[in-house]
Amino acid sequence: MKTLIYITSILFFGCTQRQTNDKNISTIDTSKKLRDTKIELPQTKVARAKYHTDKDTVYIYTQSKDTLKYSKEEFNDIVDNFPELTTLHTKYPDTAYNSKIWVDFIDSSGEKNHLTFGSETGQDEYYILYAYFLNQKNGIAKYSIRRKKLLEIYTTLNSLFGALNYGGTYFGHQYSRIEGYAEFSIYWFRHYEDYFDRPYDITKQKEFYIAGLRQLITNEVKIDNYVNSENEKEERRKDLFKLVDNLNKEITDNFYLRMAQSFQSDHY
Repeated sequence: MKTLIYITSILFFGCTQRQTNDKNISTIDTSKKLRDTKIELPQTKVARAKYHTDKDTVYIYTQSKDTLKYSKEEFNDIVDNFPELTTLHTKYPDTAYNSKIWVDFIDSSGEKNHLTFGSETGQDEYYILYAYFLNQKNGIAKYSIRRKKLLEIYTTLNSLFGALNYGGTYFGHQYSRIEGYAEFSIYWFRHYEDYFDRPYDITKQKEFYIAGLRQLITNEVKIDNYVNSENEKEERRKDLFKLVDNLNKEITDNFYLRMAQSFQSDHY
């Protein structure tokens, strides 16, 4: 993804977008309840002003090494006109995005402007901004280790299912949107740590989950018409198993296991 720059008259051109289902997860039967719980009060416009910048230019760096760049006016216009990005009652990223993706407004000079996140690339940008603001509320340093591990888990799952499907635009866009999903998972953990902090051993549960992924790979490779010889199938299976091995390494407690299961079920 190349550097994205907000343009005063219009931010992004619209295109067809793929909507992700926000469904209940059997492995986390409280998923929807947690998502919909009002933890904090709605934020006023005055309170949003604390997110304004005085810098001439704002740079937002992503996990994929891309950069979003805004002028002071552009950045502050987004803060003022998309309250779901900074509200105290944080919504699930898909819900926040679908709440408001464009706005017409009059700027300080009296000119009419149109801001939209209504394209696939615009949605990517929205999720990165969502993560940027929620990161500050969650605690940048406090949850840095968990954030890094979650990003690795979600990225690995996206890579795995992208490889199984031989790529596609959905998986490409997911790499940017994962930042928003991971940050919301940190938000869950911050408010429901007692729920995730289970005293029992998750070894068997994790083994079952990892075994299920390996079996899925074995089944999919077996019927893969793009790979003909058994040797090629075996090589493909080994490459995909390496991604599962990475997941196995990163899932070290109940929280990571639950989040991996939930993210997989929600998106793949």
